[in-house]
Amino acid sequence: MSTEAIELFYSYAHKDEELRNQLDKHLILLQRQGFLSAWYDRDIRAGGDWSSEIDAHLESAQIILLLISADFLASDYCYDVEMQRALERHQAGDARVIPIILRPVDWRPDTSLSRLQALPTNGKPVITWPSPPLYDAAFEDIAKGIRKVVEELRAVPGQTPSGPTQTWNVPMRRNPFFTRREQLLKDLHDRLTTTKAAALTQPQAITGLGGIGKTQTAVEYAYRYRDEYRYVFWVRAASRDTLIGDLLTIAELLKLPERHESDQQKVVVALNRWLSQHAGWLLILDNADDLELVRDIIPSLNSGHILLTTRAHTVGSLAQRVEVREMDLQEGTRLLLRRAGILAEEKAIEQVPAGERAQAEAIVKEMAGLLQRQGQAGAYLEETGSGLSGYLTLYRQHRTDLLGRKGRLSP
Repeated sequence: MSTEAIELFYSYAHKDEELRNQLDKHLILLQRQGFLSAWYDRDIRAGGDWSSEIDAHLESAQIILLLISADFLASDYCYDVEMQRALERHQAGDARVIPIILRPVDWRPDTSLSRLQALPTNGKPVITWPSPPLYDAAFEDIAKGIRKVVEELRAVPGQTPSGPTQTWNVPMRRNPFFTRREQLLKDLHDRLTTTKAAALTQPQAITGLGGIGKTQTAVEYAYRYRDEYRYVFWVRAASRDTLIGDLLTIAELLKLPERHESDQQKVVVALNRWLSQHAGWLLILDNADDLELVRDIIPSLNSGHILLTTRAHTVGSLAQRVEVREMDLQEGTRLLLRRAGILAEEKAIEQVPAGERAQAEAIVKEMAGLLQRQGQAGAYLEETGSGLSGYLTLYRQHRTDLLGRKGRLSP
């Protein structure tokens, strides 16, 4: 079973670019999982030799999609250069060529194409007349067919195709009391995954006060979307020692040849190069308050996703800032009551007696909406069996001791 991503090449007429973009969106999960690495001519960087870059990727691709339309067949470059070379590689067994019928066109008379099974599987083009406003059914059928080809190419003969083993080094368990933040998680996911060119995906910086819940948000993101990644890396970036130590651990997990170098900077450079050359990874840099410490590890071109948690209010061009705000009173009260074992997850907060709700609200107000403090208070109440009524007085008298206390079963 190969663990490297299958390289896919799009051959298409530029008038069909929007349809190519739509198809790429339906293949994005394969790319995030590290199964597939898609390339097309819009990925050529400014100043690049477009002819040589196209030729190089056309020669190295294992899957070549021919996006068939009248414009494709009328294009000298698409038809006479890209398609003919693709068919030569297909006949030699060096690549799998798949015609994708985008628009109605009489393409069967071309005997070189007629021997190949096209997608969609029903034989109809993606666009029919009158054309529907959505083509999701056709694109889903195409994506399903491409997934089957990817599995065949990755599989060892005689074995059942299966996904790659995930590399995972997140040091914290998922917090069962993680409350709300649904919109924040969705916004993070959308920002990381809706960029058309994966190489331009910008790191996201989760910012906010200490104790506001930045780390727990990053942990929840990692667990919630872990199936979309081949690699999930966690790096403690609070100091240079922890940063370098965790980077060395990742180099060991990846079996990088440079992992045994005595010069740690060489290992960092090697890891940066690996991140630049691979897809399907999520890198979380936790407590990156000193952004200069992490700048060198973030590749200028990356095909993965990067999350930072930081108290830095200004992140400049390094990342896009996403602020975690204090929980509102109701959310904080719900978290405290759930963590204290007073409110079951499936129960509404209104089912808690009004007196207890008022006491919980007073505690939450005293803690200024900070998630970490509310979780600590709930853990203390659960483990000691003490009531809400006396906790606020105890907190005011022994705030430092209580804040330094971590529950035995805390995530």
